[in-house]
Amino acid sequence: MLSKLRYKEAKPLNIDRYAKILSTSVVVPDKVVTNDDIIKRYDLIATDRAVQFAIGIKERRWVDENTLVSDLLTEAARQCLDRAGVDPEKLDRVIYTKLMGDQIVPATSIAVLKKLGIKRGIPAFDILAACSGFAHLIDMAIRYIDSGDDYVLILGGDVSSRLADARNKKDTRTIFLQGDAVVGMLLGVSDVQHFLASYLYTDNTYFDYSYIPFGTELLNKTKTFDNEMFNMQMPDGMLVHNSVIDSCELVTQKLLAQTNLTLNDIDVFITCDQTTMTWEAQLQRIKFPKEKSASLFHKYGNTVAAMSLINLHEMIETGKLKRGMTVIFMAHGAGASGGGFVFRY
Repeated sequence: MLSKLRYKEAKPLNIDRYAKILSTSVVVPDKVVTNDDIIKRYDLIATDRAVQFAIGIKERRWVDENTLVSDLLTEAARQCLDRAGVDPEKLDRVIYTKLMGDQIVPATSIAVLKKLGIKRGIPAFDILAACSGFAHLIDMAIRYIDSGDDYVLILGGDVSSRLADARNKKDTRTIFLQGDAVVGMLLGVSDVQHFLASYLYTDNTYFDYSYIPFGTELLNKTKTFDNEMFNMQMPDGMLVHNSVIDSCELVTQKLLAQTNLTLNDIDVFITCDQTTMTWEAQLQRIKFPKEKSASLFHKYGNTVAAMSLINLHEMIETGKLKRGMTVIFMAHGAGASGGGFVFRY
């Protein structure tokens, strides 16, 4: 059931200088971690079969102790630039949506500029919007291109397995979810309009549904630093599950209303998949065929801001999404924020 909050009306995407997706990339660590690996590592009372039944995950990727988020992001950036045939020095802006990044300051996106060897002092900054972060980045990139940028590189994802440090107390509701991955998307100028609609929103009534407590509130209440400050807190997973499904319905309605399209006009539907069940429930809510969507949660787990783009990239790589097709792309941050787009790939 949708929140009683009054959601903002959908407004036309009024842009005069059009943006186009030039390339995408996905970078994951080599190390595969199975459910049994986690069960044995933390001596949990669970089985692989039970975990797969509960959330639909078989494995995820975790980095080694020497890998930084910026290392993965730099590789994702290089792949995007190489695929589009764009020199790094031609970039006008780099934006990264993070969970933690390499550090709080300076921005991890600046580390990417350094590792790419970029000599121009272009704008680079990080934003924080959890699982919905990549939707915010696409919206920003569209508008930066409208205002004069030629190439905008946006990056998302993180290394969340560090939260599963063996010294930390384990929450079996979240320990199996976490996977490491980063993604990239390069957008450039187009002569024709590709992005037809954009809709983003927040819902403060879901503020406490899912959170990492590190911040001034927690620091004001404790005298000693504790790694558990960085553990994801999720008091009720079903509330998060239901909020994502509600968000999917809301964003779908708002996007279709802007474009005067129906779901029959949509070739591919992309959304974030906090679990396999959450992905399937979204499709069931809007009555959209599974074969026109994708979920890699079973393989990579919850990769926060990377989830939706991982699924989009999969459809591109498998040939199910071809140039000219119409896409609904969305992402949801535990109900607290969400949004999406209609675009022609």
